[in-house]
Amino acid sequence: MTTPEHTLVGIHLALACRLHSRYGWPLLVGAGVASNLPDWDGLPMLLDMQRYESGHRVWGHNVFSILIGSAVLAWTQCRWRWIERCSASVARWLPSARIKTERVASEGAEATPPQVAKFVNGPGQWQIWFVMALIAQLVHLPCDMVVSGGQGLTDWPIQPFWPISTTSWVYPLIPWGDVGPTVFLMLGCIIAAQQPRRTTLVSSCTLAGLIIYLAARGNVW
Repeated sequence: MTTPEHTLVGIHLALACRLHSRYGWPLLVGAGVASNLPDWDGLPMLLDMQRYESGHRVWGHNVFSILIGSAVLAWTQCRWRWIERCSASVARWLPSARIKTERVASEGAEATPPQVAKFVNGPGQWQIWFVMALIAQLVHLPCDMVVSGGQGLTDWPIQPFWPISTTSWVYPLIPWGDVGPTVFLMLGCIIAAQQPRRTTLVSSCTLAGLIIYLAARGNVW
């Protein structure tokens, strides 16, 4: 899958599990970020294509790297709240956000939304972040297994237990670059934004529709 598709899968997973209503929007953003963490092994492409070919979908696409990445994301977020900090920095450049912030300040309201405060002060926050990042990254692996090859590209197997085992798996259902997943996931986001009280149902149906699309395109039945 592409980076936007991985991001949307993570967000829809978080919405389907009602994490946004239980722990606030930062966990929603974190799910989108975590969904892309295994792709850090594609960074060598910027320096050496040979290393990229040998390392991509290997170094970061295994359970050991995923465990480490989940721990790092959870610890850094709980220690520095970098998602909230980055969001605040971006908001300064958005006119609508600046107007809202000024209105809240003039009214003397709290700057932190209740749902964020609830999460920040809640018990077991590190564990929650760790489990969220772990699940989002583990889902990344089957997504890459079923979206592979096509347009002159060979199938790109995943080695989930590297470096202990070099056994690889790939089950290509649709070619890389197929627009179907993007359409499903983006449409789900649009509907969820229009139906804020039904985001859990919408995201659940979106993910179910994506699975059905993959199975149908891959002639699983």
